Amino acid sequence: MIATIILGIFSVLSAFLARYTNTRWGLKLSFILIFLFLALRYNFGNDYDNYLNVFNEIKQYNDVNSLYLMMLRFEPAWLFLNWLFRPLGFFAMIATLAALNCIVYYHFIKKYLPIQYYWLAVFIYIFSPVLMLVNISAMRQSVAITLFVFSLEYLHRKDAIRYFLCIGLASLFHISALFLLALYPLGLFNWRINKLVGVIILLIFVSLFFLGPLVAPQIEQVVDLFEKYTARHEKAEISTGLGVIFYFGMLILILYFERMQNRGTALMFKIAVIGSLLLPFNLIIELTNRFSMYFAIASIIVYPTILRNLKSTPIKIAYLATLIIFTIYKFIQLFYSEIDKEGYAIYQTIFTAPQWY
Repeated sequence: MIATIILGIFSVLSAFLARYTNTRWGLKLSFILIFLFLALRYNFGNDYDNYLNVFNEIKQYNDVNSLYLMMLRFEPAWLFLNWLFRPLGFFAMIATLAALNCIVYYHFIKKYLPIQYYWLAVFIYIFSPVLMLVNISAMRQSVAITLFVFSLEYLHRKDAIRYFLCIGLASLFHISALFLLALYPLGLFNWRINKLVGVIILLIFVSLFFLGPLVAPQIEQVVDLFEKYTARHEKAEISTGLGVIFYFGMLILILYFERMQNRGTALMFKIAVIGSLLLPFNLIIELTNRFSMYFAIASIIVYPTILRNLKSTPIKIAYLATLIIFTIYKFIQLFYSEIDKEGYAIYQTIFTAPQWY
């Protein structure tokens, strides 16, 4: 926890300094620090050992055809990536993926947010567990999510071919990405969420907490297609009254401010709305957490944008304080949860590894 907090403090501070003329490089420095944290990590995260063991197993194969033996366990693109990095090693592969991740998220933040709000976006990315920290463990899906973030520009530009190609590639790393193909209409039609639609969405959100168990069997028939994947994160955050109140309040703000955004930012708001409607199902179907992870990336843009749109200073302060406190609460909760505390207990670097992998 301490190492992540230190990373967060220096990265957020660097992003904050980006607002000044002499320190415009602040956001770049933030992601350089994040890159070093991600690239140099060793045995940090729940599934690090599992991925290392798979890499070592694949390393023994002499040709691509041998990878077919493992395709019942993992997606082909992930297996091929492991096979491709055999000469360089597991550490080199992790560093390369860290670089890809940081480049994509750096441009994502820079594209959608004014410079004054870079710091809050970096804060959300580092301290909201479902973003950076959970993606450290879910390596395959992390690549798929990164490709989804990259594809959002094509979704915004109504470039169906490139968007579908990106999502198709993402599904070869984690098959859950396939359902993102259904998001294309969000970019195709420039519709806005009016008051009536907003009220209907809020009613649906509340109703899902009561109707969820009734529709769960039908949804489980769909998610059974992904039964080999386990979702072990973020289930508790919405299972408390605090979580319900927080996300309900955020949904109200998202719905209210969506109509005030330009087309690109409005797309992020709509993605956040879909993510909110998935949250009630986390109580009864753990695998929906896997789907929610794709939509969580919208919070990096949406939450700072809401702060920007608030006019009253006292309301801004109250909103910012609530957001920071709840995010830190979730952050601490991850490190003390029975499932995650062992995997995230101590941050180690590759220089402390028993050998070079």
